[in-house]
Amino acid sequence: MSGARAILHVDMDAFFASVEVREDPRLRGLPVLVGGAGRRGVVAAASYEARKFGCRSAQPMAVALRLCPHAVVVAPRHELYAEVSRAVFAVFERFSPLVEGLSIDEAFIDLAGTERLWGPPRRAAEALQAAVLAETALTCSVGIAGVKFLAKIASGMHKPNGLTEIAAGSELEFLATLPIGELWGVGPRTQEKLARRGVATVGDLRRFGEAALVEMFGAHGLHMHRLSLGIDERAVVPDRAAKSLGHEDTYAVDVVGVPELRRCLLSQATRVADRLVAQGLRARCVCLKIRDGEFVTETRQCTLPRATDDHREIHGAACRLLEAVDTDGRGFRLTGVSVSQFESPQAEQQQLDLLAPASEPPPRSAALQAVLSAVRERHGHQALFPAEAGSERRPGTTGAITHSRPSEPPKRRR
Repeated sequence: MSGARAILHVDMDAFFASVEVREDPRLRGLPVLVGGAGRRGVVAAASYEARKFGCRSAQPMAVALRLCPHAVVVAPRHELYAEVSRAVFAVFERFSPLVEGLSIDEAFIDLAGTERLWGPPRRAAEALQAAVLAETALTCSVGIAGVKFLAKIASGMHKPNGLTEIAAGSELEFLATLPIGELWGVGPRTQEKLARRGVATVGDLRRFGEAALVEMFGAHGLHMHRLSLGIDERAVVPDRAAKSLGHEDTYAVDVVGVPELRRCLLSQATRVADRLVAQGLRARCVCLKIRDGEFVTETRQCTLPRATDDHREIHGAACRLLEAVDTDGRGFRLTGVSVSQFESPQAEQQQLDLLAPASEPPPRSAALQAVLSAVRERHGHQALFPAEAGSERRPGTTGAITHSRPSEPPKRRR
């Protein structure tokens, strides 16, 4: 591994919870849970005070409150977190043009070519932490290594406000005693299989050998062996486009019946369309996710004839997919709509109708969607929201968080 390469993994500390504490100093020092407070609410973020009691993100809120009954539950504020995230990423991008956002609150930063400006990697990381704190009043933890997966492991070792450097040449020593579950792609089932062979640490994995791992796991075994040697050739890719975006909700009371499900999907399709417009994208693939009260999850997807950012087309596709789901006698605790296969509007080539009148005006749906989305961007998601979807702040939703890096804010018109 070349010692000349220096990659940071920066992870904001308990991001949503920390933003809420910043906004309301009365919460400082208290166990704070961000998420839905209903019977089926889910924890989106837990402050470090709450984590001491075993609370964590993605945990049912009911479980978290049993562990920490005196926790303060705060409803998530998506727009606020997106705004703060933009400020954080603006700081990152001052330190290097090579910033790869992984989510709304974490990123890889390649420091190649910045040493004359910022000094050695550790000094650059310290300066970055200080800048984030000064400009956002939030802390972050940083890992420094020559490859991405090691930098990510390092950033989580001394949270919050931690700084961990894996020096060039010390990678194998660092990995030797690390549990194999710390490696990317090594889940519980893989750990169980390896444990039966006496493999518990990355050092054990390395000694187990490439041939044995490939025999047991195929290509995944080769991947694990390379990681055990500290090999990760992936580059930091700035502004990597998201592969999909979507919105889903978990409901406190099961949704029953096709009309109610269609209403939920309309709300979600509208949110997805707004995000497409905000990022200047259209999508061809629509995916429906639905989970019943017994936790049986089903997904369906289809490809549209042409890419769209129109909420009506997205909703129509989701409803057609819903027809393939057996809804009789079932109540549903979660629905979600997502899109993928993105195209930019400029890249879309539309087949002209040879027999259409020359004076026929162009479709108005795209312009209408842009106006509706712009109004909601400026005045909030309830503005000009489809009436058929009901109240956007309808009772029973948890306000699920979509973990994606927000697009740049629109420029103000002069």
